[in-house]
Amino acid sequence: MSETNPQSEEVAWYIVYTKPRAEKKLSELLNKYKIENYLPIRKERKKWTDRFKWIQVPILPSYIFVRIVFWRDKNKVLQLPGSVQFVFHKGQPAIVEQNDLDVLEQGLKDYAESLKMNRELLFQKGKMVKVIDGSFAGKTMEILKVKNKTLVVLRIPGVETVFSYEINMDHLAWEELLV
Repeated sequence: MSETNPQSEEVAWYIVYTKPRAEKKLSELLNKYKIENYLPIRKERKKWTDRFKWIQVPILPSYIFVRIVFWRDKNKVLQLPGSVQFVFHKGQPAIVEQNDLDVLEQGLKDYAESLKMNRELLFQKGKMVKVIDGSFAGKTMEILKVKNKTLVVLRIPGVETVFSYEINMDHLAWEELLV
């Protein structure tokens, strides 16, 4: 069957956006319900006030990959606590090729120590984002500037006057909007 067929019965890897810090619990729930998933994680050394500790951290915060027949199984995934929505690209659910996940997994095995994530690059001036938490949940806004590593200043499109809000990056989901 064709990938462009929205009612395709093919099993594929899809991306689920999760609530902040809910990736591991959602992965456990997906395993419990026998839904194949992949959560890329790596060990990081974190400093507490009195000690250092090695913890497992998702390399893609708030994202998890699931292997399902989308139109048949999407509601099973979305009903689980911790899942927010599927990631869409140009109006279709974003599909990740097995090859890409294999490369990601191999890269984690071989180069985990040198892996650096720069989430701020996703949130650049002019990009459209969807607010997923707080009083603006569900609203789409444009990034005017990134103030620091945790806050961005946004404006609501279509309004001639600019209203700026400082919203934590964990409350935003990047999405490519159709023009």
